[in-house]
Amino acid sequence: MKHYKQWLFAASLSIIAGCNSGSSSSETKTVTRVKPAADYNFTEDEIAKLINDRETYLNSIDLSFDGTIYHHVKFAHPVSDDLMIVKLADNYDHDIDLMIDFSDDATCIIYKKDKYKEVFDCGEFNKSITDDSTFIQSTSIPHMNNVMLTYENDKIEYLPAIGSTLLTVEYYSDQIDILTSFVFKDFYNEFLKDSQDITDRDLNRSSLGLTTYQQLSNIVEDYYGYGQTMLLKFDNHIGGSMDDDINMYTGLMIRNNHMLTMVTRNGSVFSGGTDLFTAGEERILELAQPVTNIELTKQVGVHSWAEDDKTAKEFPFTDLSHRKQATYFAKMLGNKGVDFYLYTLDSAPASGEHWVTNDESAKYGLISGSYYE
Repeated sequence: MKHYKQWLFAASLSIIAGCNSGSSSSETKTVTRVKPAADYNFTEDEIAKLINDRETYLNSIDLSFDGTIYHHVKFAHPVSDDLMIVKLADNYDHDIDLMIDFSDDATCIIYKKDKYKEVFDCGEFNKSITDDSTFIQSTSIPHMNNVMLTYENDKIEYLPAIGSTLLTVEYYSDQIDILTSFVFKDFYNEFLKDSQDITDRDLNRSSLGLTTYQQLSNIVEDYYGYGQTMLLKFDNHIGGSMDDDINMYTGLMIRNNHMLTMVTRNGSVFSGGTDLFTAGEERILELAQPVTNIELTKQVGVHSWAEDDKTAKEFPFTDLSHRKQATYFAKMLGNKGVDFYLYTLDSAPASGEHWVTNDESAKYGLISGSYYE
């Protein structure tokens, strides 16, 4: 499973071809392929397999707390190397937030706005680990509830790949708006907003993944045939995709259903978020500030990607990841799509960021229109 887009794999290529000369002799020449081929075939079988593989992660945690068993993971988000937040639901879809601390001297948190704000010791003393799973038994403070937490060791590390972006529908007579938000915003504001490692954007920054695809698919199914325009509004900071394989299919769903996309004045898109923005048949930017140079608002961002210690352009352009991305952007931006993808590879390193300028947007046909209101 892939994490942020910069952790994906791909890159640049040299191929060896035999070329006949005008004489009876032949020689080998090196031909450098300057662009990846936009020839990947996205299929229903592939997305079905991807979903089936990822859905196994949604049942990898059991939490028994206050007389209720929560066993279905709805969203997940990484806070740091040792901290993760998950939203768990019971059989009636009642949910709570659980922050899991994986450090030796760990304290975990159970939170439900206006109902629960409990902490419990989840460190080594209360933890039993087998090859397959980890079991924690503890007591919460301040209300002294028994807590039993079990998670599968081989799945917990990858759980944040399902994403943390909530989609909410606003229905109008002539249009259906789909708004993004950070599903753990309340938790962050309650417990993490004063942390020196958390920025203002972090308080409202979510990720994309399996859950984004599932929510959008349900919305399309619920509203298919109503005839209204569907507008996907990025109304918070989308930090990127945790699973690019799934994310490209989310983008294809946006395009196949003729949706429009919009970055609102409250939001921004970066990395895999920008990938989804390109999927709109029209792509609108509502500026956060009254500026002429759109890069100053930092609302549409791109960068390259890397896998392990290799950068994207250290992979041959024949690599499957390059071909997938090239095909995706060719579908979204037409004959400028592959060039746009190559531009992202040169825009900033995987660990960096670049905010699209007016000239760059015009060159690749990225933003259909922008305004400040």
